[in-house]
Amino acid sequence: MEKMEGTGTERTKMGRPALHTPAQLIDRLVSAAGAILDEQAADADFSMAQVAERAKVSKRTVYTVIASKEELIGHIVRRGAESVTAILEQPVPDPASVRDVLSRFLHQWETFACGPRAVAIYVMAIRERSRYPAIGAAYYRSRNEHGLQQLTAWLARMHAKRFLRIEDPAMTAEFALTMVASERQRMLALGMDAPQTPEQLAQRVAAVVRLVLPESSVA
Repeated sequence: MEKMEGTGTERTKMGRPALHTPAQLIDRLVSAAGAILDEQAADADFSMAQVAERAKVSKRTVYTVIASKEELIGHIVRRGAESVTAILEQPVPDPASVRDVLSRFLHQWETFACGPRAVAIYVMAIRERSRYPAIGAAYYRSRNEHGLQQLTAWLARMHAKRFLRIEDPAMTAEFALTMVASERQRMLALGMDAPQTPEQLAQRVAAVVRLVLPESSVA
C-alpha cells in the first residue's frame, strides 16, 4: 500500500504481475519449438509466431527474452548438448571405467545428434542459410563445438590421471564424434537411411571406442 501525499488516504499500486520469469519463459519457448521440430522432423520450417502460438504467449512476449530465431535454435541445441555432456562430469573411479563412460557418452551423443530434432535443425540450417545465415553458426557452436570441447577436456583429464595414454585429446575427440554421428546425421537428413536399432547403435559405439581407445591406450 502507498499513501498519497497530502491526504490521509491510501492507494494500492496497480500493475499486472508477470506470468513467467524470463528463465521460465525461455523454458516454455524452447519446449514449444522443440515439440514443433520433433513433429515436423526434416520438413520443419517454424516461425517465431508459430512458437508463440504453441507456447500460448504473444509474439511480443517472445521477443522480450529471445532476440531471433537463430538465438532460439541456439538455446534448443545447447540444452540438448549439455544434457549429454553432463555424463562426462561424473566421477571416473579407475582406468577400467574409462571405456564404459565413453561408451555411454557416445551412445547418448548419437541419440541426440541423430534424433528428429537435431536432424530438423541441421536441414533448416542448410535450407535457410540465405534468410537466416546465423542458424548454421548457432547450431555448430551449440552442438559440435560444445561437444568437442567437453570430450577433449575429459580425455585430457583421463590422461592427466594416468587412466589413459593419449597423445592428442582434441583429435581423438573429433574422430570419435565424427564416426559415431556426423555421417549418420547427413544420411538421415538426406532421407537415405533410417534410425539405427539399439543393437546397431551398440555395435557402432563399441567399434568407435575400440578404434579411438585401443587396448594399449588404457592404463
